[in-house]
Amino acid sequence: MNERMKLFAPLVAALFVVVLSAPAFAGSKFVNSEDAEEKDEPQAFLKDYDKLVKGSEADWVYFAEGFKAHAYKTVSIKPFHITGKGSEVKYAAESGPDYYDTWIERSDLGWKVVKGGGDLSIEGNIVNAWEPSGGARFWGGWLANPGACQEVIGRNSKGAIVFQIRHKSRGSTVPDAVENGIEDILKTLEKGK
Repeated sequence: MNERMKLFAPLVAALFVVVLSAPAFAGSKFVNSEDAEEKDEPQAFLKDYDKLVKGSEADWVYFAEGFKAHAYKTVSIKPFHITGKGSEVKYAAESGPDYYDTWIERSDLGWKVVKGGGDLSIEGNIVNAWEPSGGARFWGGWLANPGACQEVIGRNSKGAIVFQIRHKSRGSTVPDAVENGIEDILKTLEKGK
């Protein structure tokens, strides 16, 4: 009996790993995630939400086959769109493009920001932004800090989408949350995952 157990133990262990990891693989796509079910975060800006997968620094990413961020030399930043509701969303959208300019210069991407006609263009969108009440901030810690959910589309000079990213971030203020998110998005672009 003990000899049979030794023969089947690796098979049982492998089967156990597959069964336990199945939900993780199913949940690695945005459309199967809890984030996709958020009622106050519309999915109206990105072109293909079903292509988004779990990212490294940013929450959800899609990269076109062969995308290499370092292949681009110039980038133009377009004004942010707004698909969310509320005054915080508008406030967040106003600060986004300027933060891209700043963080692109600080990044290792090697891009130069130009007003128009770049090798790459970035379009941003604020899906949601929130500012918790004073009591919630006091009792809730970091999770009760202001936050923002933003989406980004990158297009090459021919207009083809080369990446899409959706990311939530927190900060000490709504603009700080947007800036923190942009920093994470640029780190993701540097890594390409």
